[in-house]
Amino acid sequence: MSLVYRSPYDGHSRTALRVGLAVIAGIVFLDAAFEVASMAKDPHFVPRAPGLLCFLPNTPALAWVLFGLVAVGLLFFALDRFVIAAGAWAIGWMAVLSQWRTELFGTPSRNCFFPGAMLFGWVLGLVWARVVAGRDALSPEGRPLRESFAEAGAMACIAAGYVGSALSKLFASGFGWVNPSQIRWLILSQEPLASFPWLLAYRNTLIESPDLARLSALATLVIEGGSFVLLFGARWRLAWTAAIWALHLHILLLCKMPYLEPMSLLLLFAVPWPRIFRRPRIEDPLLARRPELGQPTMPDAIWILLCVMIVLAWIAPVGFRAD
Repeated sequence: MSLVYRSPYDGHSRTALRVGLAVIAGIVFLDAAFEVASMAKDPHFVPRAPGLLCFLPNTPALAWVLFGLVAVGLLFFALDRFVIAAGAWAIGWMAVLSQWRTELFGTPSRNCFFPGAMLFGWVLGLVWARVVAGRDALSPEGRPLRESFAEAGAMACIAAGYVGSALSKLFASGFGWVNPSQIRWLILSQEPLASFPWLLAYRNTLIESPDLARLSALATLVIEGGSFVLLFGARWRLAWTAAIWALHLHILLLCKMPYLEPMSLLLLFAVPWPRIFRRPRIEDPLLARRPELGQPTMPDAIWILLCVMIVLAWIAPVGFRAD
């Protein structure tokens, strides 16, 4: 296992990653805007503890205004124009729209989380490249270098999301989460995806077998908690992506809970599409001119920014901790 970040896009253009990330995020937040607009005109969805809605009018039109602001940022991001500012702009308005949905619906959106996290990681990688390489990183010749950093940042954030999910389970109930009742209760509280005889038989077996339910819970923790492997080389990334896909398909079949966003993002980032389609290799003129950039260390500015974000994630009264 290599601890050096390697990618199937090394030596190839990462335009498909940047555009694909923008498109997936755009589709997800278009759906979020539709949800918010629908809830805003329904008196049933009254915020329990309004935060943003203390300052923003709860009107459907505003949801579409917010999506328009998000779309502008994503468009510039996809076109690689003012990409750090465009990404930060899109993330800011995405956060507003997502938080508004949370206040109306009562729980955060898992659909919005993964595209937002990977977009944030991409921007953070661009900032890292700017700190390491200076102005050269944002020049046309610096695109291969800065987008290699950006890809690593995006993958780091999706890996952190899965590891954080496993840690939240352990912090909430320790290894008591690995028990038959947890999984069986979840299955009983949801409907299966379809009424296939084999699926219903498997579902009943899982409900009636404590050992199988316990194994399923343990596998969930192992796959989520081990997702840092996504950063350890292209082959390990592809193998762990397959494990995550298996986990999500299992959940989808038994509980009808789709996680299409992380599945599509991992499919885009982990599969060696440039080799499959035999895309031409590209040169990295900035790295050729400044070979010392090939093995950068993390700048102090990035460490400080990460520490500040971790602290804010624990103390800010938004999202999952806004109880």
